[in-house]
Amino acid sequence: MTPSALITGATGGIGRAIAEALAPTHHLFLVGRNFEPLQRAAEGFRSATPLLADLGSPGRMGELAAQIPALDVLVHSAGILHMGTVEETSQEDWAQSMQINVLAPVELTRAMLPALRRARGHVFMINSGLGHRTIAGSGAYSASKFAMKAFADALRIEEASNGIKVTSIHPGRVSTPMQEQLHSWEEKTYDAENWVRPEQVAEALMTALSLGDRANLDSIDINPSPQP
Repeated sequence: MTPSALITGATGGIGRAIAEALAPTHHLFLVGRNFEPLQRAAEGFRSATPLLADLGSPGRMGELAAQIPALDVLVHSAGILHMGTVEETSQEDWAQSMQINVLAPVELTRAMLPALRRARGHVFMINSGLGHRTIAGSGAYSASKFAMKAFADALRIEEASNGIKVTSIHPGRVSTPMQEQLHSWEEKTYDAENWVRPEQVAEALMTALSLGDRANLDSIDINPSPQP
C-alpha cells in the first residue's frame, strides 16, 4: 500500500517544498482553507487529495480524520507571523498566533492519533529558530513556537510506545513570503539568495524520515551558512 502524508501549508513555501519531496513515494493529503490554490497544488502531484479546512476555526479537525484511516506522515507547516512589540501587538493577533501555530496542530494531531498509531507514523513540526530564542518584536510568534516545541516534546514521549516518531524542525531564515514580510517589518532589503531554500528544509525532513525504526532525529536546526 502506498504510504500517505498529510501536509498543512502545502500551497507555498516550505510546505510546498515538502509536498514535492514526498510526492514520488506518498499519497498526499493537502490541507488548506482556499480551494483554488489547494486544487492547483493537488493537480501538480502524481497522487494528491485536497482537503478544505480552516486552521483558524477550532473544532473541525475530526472531519478530516474521518477521511484518513491510516497516516504515515503528518507535517505541520502552516503558520502565521505577527511582528510587533508586546505592547503594540493586539490581543487578536496574540490569539491568532496561538491558534494557527499551536492549537490547530494540537487539534489536528489529536484527531489523527488513531491513524498515526495504525501506521506507526512520523509527525513533523515545522518550527522556527524563534522557537529556541526570541528577538524584540517577535513575542507573539516566539511564544507560539516555544509552545509548539513543548507540544512536540510531550507528544514524542507519550507516543513512543505506540511507535510514533516526532521531529521538530527549526529553520532559521528561509526564502519564503513570510521572510519577505519579516524584512518589510525590519525595513530591510530582502534578497532570497541570502537565505536557506525551502527545498533544503524538505531535504532535512526526508533525512529524518529515512532513518528507519531504530533511530529518530528529535530536533533539527537548519540555518543559513556563513557567506564570504
